Amino acid sequence: MDKLKHILLRFKPTQLIIMSFIFMIMLGTLLLMLPISTTNNAGLHPIDALFVATSASCVVGLTVVDLHNDLTIFGTIVMLFLIQIGGLGIMTLATLAVHTLGYRFRLKENIVLKESLNQGGQAGLFELISRMIKYTFAIESFFAIVLAIHFYPEFGAKCIGYGIFHSVSAFCNAGFDLFGNYDSLCKRNDDYFLMTCIGLLIILGGIGFTVISDVLHKKFWRKYSLHTKIVIVMNAALILFGTLLIFWVEYYNPDTVGNLSIPAQLANACFTSISCRTAGFNTFDLAQAEQITLLTMIILMFIGASPLSTGGGIKSTTFFIILQSMWAVFRGKRELTIFGRQISQDLRDQAYAIFTMGTIWVVLAGIILSAIDEEVHDLEVVIFETVSGFGTVGMGIGITSEWSMWGKLVLTLTMLVGRVGIMTFMLSLITQKKSAIKYPKEDIMIG
Repeated sequence: MDKLKHILLRFKPTQLIIMSFIFMIMLGTLLLMLPISTTNNAGLHPIDALFVATSASCVVGLTVVDLHNDLTIFGTIVMLFLIQIGGLGIMTLATLAVHTLGYRFRLKENIVLKESLNQGGQAGLFELISRMIKYTFAIESFFAIVLAIHFYPEFGAKCIGYGIFHSVSAFCNAGFDLFGNYDSLCKRNDDYFLMTCIGLLIILGGIGFTVISDVLHKKFWRKYSLHTKIVIVMNAALILFGTLLIFWVEYYNPDTVGNLSIPAQLANACFTSISCRTAGFNTFDLAQAEQITLLTMIILMFIGASPLSTGGGIKSTTFFIILQSMWAVFRGKRELTIFGRQISQDLRDQAYAIFTMGTIWVVLAGIILSAIDEEVHDLEVVIFETVSGFGTVGMGIGITSEWSMWGKLVLTLTMLVGRVGIMTFMLSLITQKKSAIKYPKEDIMIG
């Protein structure tokens, strides 16, 4: 055991984070390949098992199998555990377990944990992890009971399983469902209670555990941390932006929400705006949506959830800092001040780096997928699928099951990168070196 720990500590913290997800994905792949996992008693094909295990572990939601019709109870339970562990992070759960048993962490191990939680400091890490676990199971348990009661008239005794699965899937922003035929919530777009429960779970899972803790323990806005204020403002703005634009564009579209009443259209538009940030549940056929709606959803999927949450994307705080930095440049301001607090130049540089690397990855992955697809599908559909995987959203336009082996592998890697974070992924590949040499400065023309 000590020898294994010594070997693991030779790796960089970012590499260990990725390795933990790869281990979980491989384990899930093997379990889903077992005959006991599928209704045809043959197990999933290795590539399909890898794809679905990655999608569940990275809480994406893209799938090439119908969970309701293709998986047995055992296979569904495997998916549930992959979603739950993937949402919290395998390192988070393992750390809490060994810490509870009395293990004293060394500095290198604390650094790994700090990296996995995207924290700037190491103080209070175990208290934060403990709160994460408590909040997760408290929220999921409450909504599992509520949803089970709601599902009882339709599913009878199975309502308990349905309540637990959809509570975990929604809070972890996974987007998997058990309703069958890849319909998600399309046949339930008039079930406002269900949409409200799922929507609240998505929001709670997507705003991050530090924000939940702040709101619960600090009663006044002025006492919230800068991070909490930015997350709340950005989430409200993005939900409102998506709701109004989707409602406006799809208002006359009878193939989506055009035949519904105005309140129902607003409810579906609002739910879509919430879900497409990182969850993946949909209440209308996306293949019939207008191009402007798909473009809006691509933007929201790329931005994603907030840091230290169960969601992906470049994160809402990153996008907020980029917007504010651009506004500061236009006004001729060198310093960036938000809510009476100054944002460091290092943080601004990191936000631009994350945005740029995320854009490059999505574009390159989209080009590769389009080449593999040989232009069978429109480019916007391929880009939508790519961003959906990168943002760990899982919304599809009906082409996920049509990808070849190479297409599935490209999407599998994209989902992993989106879950661990593009910055973490790149740092795991690059060796950082500090140079003592200082070179003379010289300006170049830009713009």
